[in-house]
Amino acid sequence: MRRYIKRVIAVLAVALMCSSLIGGGVLAEDGSGKDGNDGQVVEEAGSNEVVPEVSPEGEPGGASGETGGEEAEVTVEGAESAPGQSKALSGRSASVCPVSIYMESNPWTGTETIPNNVELGDTIEYSVEVENQTMEDLTDVEIKLHIDDALETDISTAQFDLTGSKEDITGNSNFSARLEGNDVVFKAKELNWGDTVTYYITCITKTEGVVSSYASVKSVGDTSYSGIDSRVQYHNAYLEVSDFSFSTHINSNQYIDGQVGFSYNLNITKDGKGLNTNIPYKLMSGDTVVSEETLTLENGIGTVSFPAGQTFKTDQMPTGLNYVVSHGTNNNFSWDKSSFTGTTDISGVSNRFIATYNRVPVKYSLDTSIVVNMQGRDFKSGDSFIYAVAPVDDAPVFNRFPLPYGDSDSPAYFEGTARINPTSGTTATLPLEENIQRHSCMVHSCGSIFVSSDESVKHSIKCGCGYSVQHRNVNIAPVITFNFPGTYDYIVFQTSISTDDAPSVIPDTTQYKVSVKVTASGSTLTPTLSSVKKSTDGGKTWVAVADKSKLAFTNKLMPDGVRKGDIDRDGKVTMADVMACLNHVSKKKLLTGQALAAADVDGNGVGMSDVIKILNYVSKKSPSL
Repeated sequence: MRRYIKRVIAVLAVALMCSSLIGGGVLAEDGSGKDGNDGQVVEEAGSNEVVPEVSPEGEPGGASGETGGEEAEVTVEGAESAPGQSKALSGRSASVCPVSIYMESNPWTGTETIPNNVELGDTIEYSVEVENQTMEDLTDVEIKLHIDDALETDISTAQFDLTGSKEDITGNSNFSARLEGNDVVFKAKELNWGDTVTYYITCITKTEGVVSSYASVKSVGDTSYSGIDSRVQYHNAYLEVSDFSFSTHINSNQYIDGQVGFSYNLNITKDGKGLNTNIPYKLMSGDTVVSEETLTLENGIGTVSFPAGQTFKTDQMPTGLNYVVSHGTNNNFSWDKSSFTGTTDISGVSNRFIATYNRVPVKYSLDTSIVVNMQGRDFKSGDSFIYAVAPVDDAPVFNRFPLPYGDSDSPAYFEGTARINPTSGTTATLPLEENIQRHSCMVHSCGSIFVSSDESVKHSIKCGCGYSVQHRNVNIAPVITFNFPGTYDYIVFQTSISTDDAPSVIPDTTQYKVSVKVTASGSTLTPTLSSVKKSTDGGKTWVAVADKSKLAFTNKLMPDGVRKGDIDRDGKVTMADVMACLNHVSKKKLLTGQALAAADVDGNGVGMSDVIKILNYVSKKSPSL
């Protein structure tokens, strides 16, 4: 109807012009002499001056050169007005725009200070009405829609309306749309006098915050325009969020380490499209925050991994999203479900997988022995040698729970270490095999506690949960419990020796890598000692050991009267000994005899490592040589 009325007005204008030529000028009802259609004063006959433009009060969203909210009246001032109104486009001034633009949005806009709210990921449809305000046909009319960078624009959604119904621009020969950066440029090859075309484009909010867009006249024919803009459309893109958490509970009558990790895949979409965003989350152990992380979603896909004893929790999950959370493959467990799905809302989401352990744990020792050698003298009362049995990566701990040493010369085992107190001979064996006396085991929620079978109690140990267990000072079997198939490595090395002549004993620094391979057949696990390797350079290189049953360590007593580090033989180790060792290494003054033997702290020949060891001992950075 609006377009029809404008065409009628245009026809009446022509009629009035003709009347003006015949019978004199016709004034507007208010006597102003202004053309109510485009807000310009019509030129006097024979005059080339253009009366300055008077900005009309247009309806919201209008642009310079646009009419007010109601249909305008056509007024003609004089008989010579018509030729000026139909002046060729090439002769127009760039300040006189032949088209008007009016922009709207759906949902409707707010002001710059109070923008209307839209949720993140929502669609905003912009419409730009372009009207030919002249009484001539226009060509190559280009309108630019300035799209905020916080919006994602799909050019395939561009449409136009010339006849009262929307039509797709694609394939139309007269109307088109193209992208210039993030902006959309609409073009009409022809826009006939009295015509009004409305363009449409849809955008999606991709970041939070205030987004703004507006339209402007780019060019008409060969003339470019600037400053012919619509009112800016403001929206506030915000993210409505809720709580979202999930975890896995291990269902098993066997003690399975709560640090067993599982991976999870998250697929989060909105309106069928994957979300691209970052979501902060916390890993919780009860009410304790273990760590703070960020979930990165690309096309809606994200992955997280964490131990079974922890919970994924975020209070920043957007609402209105469809989600699928699935666990990764782990053949050691069967699951109550493969995934859980739903739609996020303000009430939040909390879910849990239940994983049932489907293996039979197997107890196994390392099936090898530490052979302790003393060179230069026999073992004697008070000698003590301690070795680390250090698990690599996720290998289970050797004799996981700490127990007292005991006072006998028998082997004792505690928290990944083993100790022996030999009292005679020059060779002693410390088995890492399951061949030592066994004792009953009490299992509680905090883990396994070994206890003796009789009533004599000498020690009390409290485990992490606060549950108190008492037990005798006893030796126990050095067992490792394997719960899953795989290859597990342990590094075995001598950590310390305790003897009254320790300063004169050069300890063995050899390391052994003991590898255990655990295979699975159904629920049955079978462990075997797969290899033993040796390193004499601090773990830089490893050489296979043919006899896997022996991990040999040889400790050397230095010659009589020689004490490690006491190069000048004054009965103590001082900076003078450091300098003597350094001068030997730098070949300024070479050592010989007992002085040279005292400088060889590590038993590998005198080098910078000996200088550093003596210096660290003197400066009290190291308690021993």
